[in-house]
Amino acid sequence: MPHERRQVIIVGSGCAGLAAANELLEHQVEVLVIDENPYWGGQLLRRVPERLGTGQAVNSLGAKRTGFQLMARLRKRNLKIMNRISVLGISPDRELYVQNGNDRLYSLKSDFIILATGARERFQPFPGWTLPGVFSTGAVQVLLKTSGVLPGHQVLIGGAGFLPYAVAGEVLINRGRLLAVLDQTSLPGKMKLLGQWYHQWPRLLEGASYLARLLMAGVPVKQKTRIIEAKGRRELEAVVAARVDDRGRIVPGSEKTYRPDALAIGYGLIPNVELPQQAGCSIEYQAGRGGWVVKVDDRLETSVKNIYAAGETNGVAGGVKSLVEGRMAALSILRELGRVQEKEYQRRMALYRRHRNRELKFGEFLNSLGQVSRNTYETLPDETVVCRCEEVTMGEIRKWMSQGFSTPVALKNATRMGMGNCQGRICGPVLYDLLAAGAPDLSERMKPLSARLPVKMMRLEALAEADLEGKPE
Repeated sequence: MPHERRQVIIVGSGCAGLAAANELLEHQVEVLVIDENPYWGGQLLRRVPERLGTGQAVNSLGAKRTGFQLMARLRKRNLKIMNRISVLGISPDRELYVQNGNDRLYSLKSDFIILATGARERFQPFPGWTLPGVFSTGAVQVLLKTSGVLPGHQVLIGGAGFLPYAVAGEVLINRGRLLAVLDQTSLPGKMKLLGQWYHQWPRLLEGASYLARLLMAGVPVKQKTRIIEAKGRRELEAVVAARVDDRGRIVPGSEKTYRPDALAIGYGLIPNVELPQQAGCSIEYQAGRGGWVVKVDDRLETSVKNIYAAGETNGVAGGVKSLVEGRMAALSILRELGRVQEKEYQRRMALYRRHRNRELKFGEFLNSLGQVSRNTYETLPDETVVCRCEEVTMGEIRKWMSQGFSTPVALKNATRMGMGNCQGRICGPVLYDLLAAGAPDLSERMKPLSARLPVKMMRLEALAEADLEGKPE
């Protein structure tokens, strides 16, 4: 099949992709970066366009500062980046099938590929979570950073980990009104990060700045408080939350009702592994890294030759790890191309590996905050929708599990979970969490749902009109 060939293609323009591109360009290697978003930088480096003229994120620290510096440097180097391009599939021989904003399909091939596909949000279902007015924290960030738009006049934020606090701070910066921040994890659990203060002080400082902003604004911050229901006929009208004990059980009589016009929920992140999986790269389930992750060697090469994976797709641990892994993947390619001396390669790679190991330890702590207890799912009412696309409820899942359907693939076949428009991106991780919470040993023998071409939605008309001999526009 005729195609356009590139030396190195990087899928994803977040921290890992930008760090890899910068390293390669410094050694005069031809690089093409592909990203489906209108702006480069990924979620962490996403900023409000200057033409909107309103609230930016908090002052950049750590990975954000480094990332913005990389973006400025790459602008001067005229990095070739294709935005609004979706990668629909990838073959083991490094051929990518892509779709541009006009729904036209093309084929690209590369000598080396770096998959820096990032992560997406993890969800925990509850009654009413599908109502209009209920947003993910990531969606709120996109609204704020891309369009300068608040999700509502009175916002309630809930979930687990640090992301709800970050989004709460950004809502306040953009002059939004917060009713409360409801965190189902405990403060002592988060204090474990203090043991890593020497290497994680930028994160501690950033977290302290978010918390200080909330306290100064008089926003209630409730620990060990879980959202148990969102109410409304056609849109969000009320939210019920309750205290939980150390085992995740609801404390009777602790329920409280809030009346926001927007609810933002966030429970951590999970790696995007669909493209690596489709390329034939081996993946494994590691709860401490966020779920299913791509298996890589100590050079970040996957099980498929000349395909590398960097960033959150190898394990969720934040922007610093992504920056380090981007440099590692690029350095490995430079060695293959003979662009770096062996002594220099060994010196730098040893340094990067030590740094990466520190960040992986932080990632284990981060992902522990989003892990779901068995009691969380046991207390969900049967009518709770788990798969939004196919409207599969918790009651249906319980029924099939009682009949022996106790693996992701078996439940998918029985209920159609993962066969809707999102292709399992939302309900798939919920299913993994549900099964792992019910039987922790299951994670060792759990098989992932399949990832077939196309991994993103496309029109059949576009497939019929595919110009796989042309070039992207």
